[in-house]
Amino acid sequence: MSAIPIVGKCFPTADGFMAYLDTIKFGAWTPKFITMHHTGGPSLTTWKTYAHGSRKVPITDAQWMKNLAGYYGGEMGWSAGPHFFFTPDNFCVLSLPEKRGVHAVSFNANSWGVECVGDFDAEPFTDELKDRYAEGLACLYLAIGLSPENFVKGVRGLHFHRDDPKTTKTCPGKHVSKDVMIAAIQAKMIALGGGEHDHDDDVPPPVAVPKTRTGVVNVAASDFLVVRDEASGKSPETRRLRKGDKVQITGEAKNGDTAWFRIVGDDYVAAKYVTLT
Repeated sequence: MSAIPIVGKCFPTADGFMAYLDTIKFGAWTPKFITMHHTGGPSLTTWKTYAHGSRKVPITDAQWMKNLAGYYGGEMGWSAGPHFFFTPDNFCVLSLPEKRGVHAVSFNANSWGVECVGDFDAEPFTDELKDRYAEGLACLYLAIGLSPENFVKGVRGLHFHRDDPKTTKTCPGKHVSKDVMIAAIQAKMIALGGGEHDHDDDVPPPVAVPKTRTGVVNVAASDFLVVRDEASGKSPETRRLRKGDKVQITGEAKNGDTAWFRIVGDDYVAAKYVTLT
């Protein structure tokens, strides 16, 4: 087989990574949770030789993504790979984030897969690495409007690869604590814009409309419309609607260039996917 389809972009900063994540357009598939892995091989020690060692031709993280595309497609025969690879230098995007990836047998169907460079069975998971990887994960949670808390296997919350009942691996390593990671991710989410301070994605107050109106969801038959807690694409998903579903509209809101309808239950849907009746 040929190389898997990839994005292949790497971002040294959270701001750059967040800007990229804001461009993702989901169709019929969206992740319900995030699964954290460690690479195991390469270890952190080996990865440091790629671009920071004495190689005549250094291997940048971007080049490594291209190499991985060939490995997963050509050698493994996979149709995709993990969605993201985090290194001390970059937050890299490998497999198409709007498509199902391949990274954990039981979790492929519903989660983003994130590989963090290191072998954390053997190597220490330092505070510096914890903070770096937590920052990247926080970007993902903010972008998709999910939370690392309230773990239910296969449903929500931060997953480790070792949570998969079909693996015997300790991934992301015995030195990595889920409780510690969740706390670190939450702290980074607040620092990146999930806290109570002014930023561009603050949810505007809804504008009252004279009376309740009825609308019909107008997405494709194979697609769905995400219902969100606030008038923001980064707000948590509360449920999903299908083509032809009726909604009772109780208000309107505008967030940037996006118009939203407030519906019964104080949830929000993007107005462009609802036809008024």
